[in-house]
Amino acid sequence: MARLTVISKAQEGLACELGPHWVTIGRAETNSFQIPEVSISGEHCEVLLRGEELVVRDMRSTNGTFINNKLVTEGILKSGETLRLGDIELQLEKSPGAPGAPVIASKTELLKLPKSGDPFTRSEDRSAKPRQVLLVDDSMAFLETLGEMFEVLSDKSWQIYRACAADQALALLQQHSIDLVVLDINMPMLDGAQLLAVIHRRHPDVKKVILTGHANDSHRSACLANGAELFLEKHITPDGFVSVFNLLNDLFVWSQREGFTGTLRQVGLTDVIQIECLRRNSTILEILSPGIRGEIYIEAGAIVHAAAGALSGEKALFRLLAISNGQFRVQPFHQPPERTIKGSWEYLLMEAARLRDETASFENDQGNTVRLTKAEAGKSAGSSAPSQAPDNPPKTAVEKSAAEQIMAAAHDGKWHPVEAKKKKI
Repeated sequence: MARLTVISKAQEGLACELGPHWVTIGRAETNSFQIPEVSISGEHCEVLLRGEELVVRDMRSTNGTFINNKLVTEGILKSGETLRLGDIELQLEKSPGAPGAPVIASKTELLKLPKSGDPFTRSEDRSAKPRQVLLVDDSMAFLETLGEMFEVLSDKSWQIYRACAADQALALLQQHSIDLVVLDINMPMLDGAQLLAVIHRRHPDVKKVILTGHANDSHRSACLANGAELFLEKHITPDGFVSVFNLLNDLFVWSQREGFTGTLRQVGLTDVIQIECLRRNSTILEILSPGIRGEIYIEAGAIVHAAAGALSGEKALFRLLAISNGQFRVQPFHQPPERTIKGSWEYLLMEAARLRDETASFENDQGNTVRLTKAEAGKSAGSSAPSQAPDNPPKTAVEKSAAEQIMAAAHDGKWHPVEAKKKKI
């Protein structure tokens, strides 16, 4: 065993036990080895123990990474040699701990991701050909973590390839029949947006998704316009990784879109609309539920019409989005009988979530749906509670968080995947 120990007086004695996984070092709390010193970048470098040597990769730090006072982008640190990050010096040394001393665990273990049998994830047809997924990021630690997580979540039905540079990614695309590329924007030499454009030209049938920690509206617009199906933000929580995985998994489902059917208890209608709008598709979602049937028209990624019984427009859309039990079918697009909706799909989903949080629905004795505000529902429950179970009961704390995330995202002008909704899948 070995460890990396700070020898500078400012943080003297601070150490990290090394194991078989990449370790990130930096000032930010998200690093495996945090060194709270101003001369060290938030994500300064990453290291991997290989035998008795340490592989060191600089992460484009501000003040540089040095081995024996020599500036390196990538290098090898041997036992007894000095590693300098900013003003902090460290040494690689043998661990004084007894055999079995604790080491850095893989992030899959640390985050305790749900296994394939948990309700967070979808079941896969194990007889089907494995999905070929290429992950592209300048951090080997992140690639290792993301790859491990996707393998767990897919129950190893995804074949994962990794590349930390554009040339490696393009070579892997030539060598393998890749189905999906997930890439970061912040890359050296050729950045992710440029690489996306190259991949889109050379491999137009490959699905492409941006997964980045440097999201802004201009990046999002440029990437979606240049062939990306989705533009997602990086998450470091279990729920966040599950949400990202489920959205990526949805892309494989939508590859056979015409006539596709699903159950609303398994796939949230909000998530279906999000996928269709982000991909700027033109389609019709036909929704079937006991007592109601409706359609949502999406044209070039915009919701243009909805109909449900005698309702149309936004009222129909909100009624359909309130359904929790039923089925939907993705149908080929044709022009709607009228255009009744003009608002952005982000705002419409936000408003639907707000209304779901504020409203409960019950069936009365005549079988008609009665919609009450929470205050009215509370009064009704206190006096004469409905004899039948609610068709759409008040939301739990977890479900409320989905609406809150949608509203916060819309307020910021951004759209984030709704993590809490995915927990129902």
